[in-house]
Amino acid sequence: MTTEQAEIDRPVTGTGKPAVSRSALLWLATLTPAVLFIHGYHPFADDAGIYVAGIRKLTDPTLYRPDAAFVLANTRFSLFAHLLAGVVRITRIPLDYFLLATHLASIFAFLLACWALARRIFASPAAQWSAVALAGACFTLPVAGTAILIMDPYVTARSISTPLGLFALAASVDRKWARAVLFLLLTALMHPLMAIYVAAFVFLFILVDLDHPRGACVLSFFAIIASGISYLATRHLPVSAAYNQAIHSSVRLYLFPSQWLWYEDIGLVVPLALFALAAYRLGSRTRAGKLCIAVVLLGTASMLSAFLFVRTSGPNLLARLQLLRSFHILYVLGIVLLGGFIGELLLHRSPDGSHVQPSRRMACALLIAIAVVMFLAQRHTYPLSAHIEFPGEAPRNPWQQAFVWIRVNTPQDAVFAANPQLVFLNGEDSQGFRATTGRSLLADDKDEGVAVVFPHLAARWAAERNAQAELDHLSDPERLVRLHPLGATWLLLSGHAATSFPCPYRNSVAQVCRLGW
Repeated sequence: MTTEQAEIDRPVTGTGKPAVSRSALLWLATLTPAVLFIHGYHPFADDAGIYVAGIRKLTDPTLYRPDAAFVLANTRFSLFAHLLAGVVRITRIPLDYFLLATHLASIFAFLLACWALARRIFASPAAQWSAVALAGACFTLPVAGTAILIMDPYVTARSISTPLGLFALAASVDRKWARAVLFLLLTALMHPLMAIYVAAFVFLFILVDLDHPRGACVLSFFAIIASGISYLATRHLPVSAAYNQAIHSSVRLYLFPSQWLWYEDIGLVVPLALFALAAYRLGSRTRAGKLCIAVVLLGTASMLSAFLFVRTSGPNLLARLQLLRSFHILYVLGIVLLGGFIGELLLHRSPDGSHVQPSRRMACALLIAIAVVMFLAQRHTYPLSAHIEFPGEAPRNPWQQAFVWIRVNTPQDAVFAANPQLVFLNGEDSQGFRATTGRSLLADDKDEGVAVVFPHLAARWAAERNAQAELDHLSDPERLVRLHPLGATWLLLSGHAATSFPCPYRNSVAQVCRLGW
């Protein structure tokens, strides 16, 4: 073993020094608002629309009574929404401000977890902080075609489960088994599905780290066999037409690897190939090499299981488990390793001990370029919304302006019908209706994901979703016949929709109307 490898494998903890120095905390606190500025903040967008509605419902049970089944679905197996709702109830902090504080805390926790992991892999402080900087720059990097990001520009259960999972991995590197188990349990309480994949990776790494690579290989092989058994055991189970409609929607293509685009497949193959190359170059005696071996095993097992046994023709159990989301923890680790290697390569020291200035400038330029690309990607994702949606500020997005009017001017028990594709419309910027308005909405295409995970809701989802189909193009009598039996009392129509219903609010993209004359 080389001197450098021995230094990398040297335990970082137990040196008598504080685990986290004040200067490190200060640097992490300084990086936190920088990450916020680069990646933005959209508290009610995309998946946050689901989670925030659940938090609102748990805080105020009088909300969302007609659609409670969809609003509360994601709170059944996770303590995340219950925890945030409890804090809001106890402290009386306005939810908007508490969400921003939670988001900032999650950024800080993510950077701290990446730093803690980097310290256990790289001996050089330059490499450690380069890893943290790259993690901050890649905060919202998409994970192949899985429809999730490294971290979200809003608060979800992954905002907490991801740092906790990284702390579990860091504890396993230290061979602090009780601490690792504790962090895994906390991860499971926040996000059970992601905890499964983090635990699988941690367990594979432990086997490799304890010099049982064959055991890790056997375990990965049996995971593939178990997936095949699950496929055979469930392939003849009956599936309702409503559930088929939900799981085979055009917005759920990420559930089936065979429907991924070519560059999404590259997002699986190329990282695994790089990890395999790194494992070969580093060897099985360094921590980085052991981590790479565990990555290759978990990634390969997940890919083979998904491509062999997750089919559009069914069965659907493995599709619901979203096996390729195991790449989330692998992507995060890959960013930490890549950042550390960049730091070692470009921030090396000259023989007299001073930094080589051209290399430092090159490293900074590379990190800035990545940050700029990610900033532009976020602006492209949310083009009509403010980059950072601060609490109390009037929204720029015209759809959100309509949502705010609804929140202020309609009764709390109002039930809305809208284009079921509302959250996916160009210019809507994935802003969540329920989360913003605090009003009920008939099931839409965003609720489709809830119906996929909870099949007993599929029939209701299909009935409400299909009743709203082509809503903007229906006549008023047709709207009344379709929607009134479902309990709808208000309509959110596009600005160009023709209607004679009274519409007390209109703007360039939307009109809010009462259902009936």
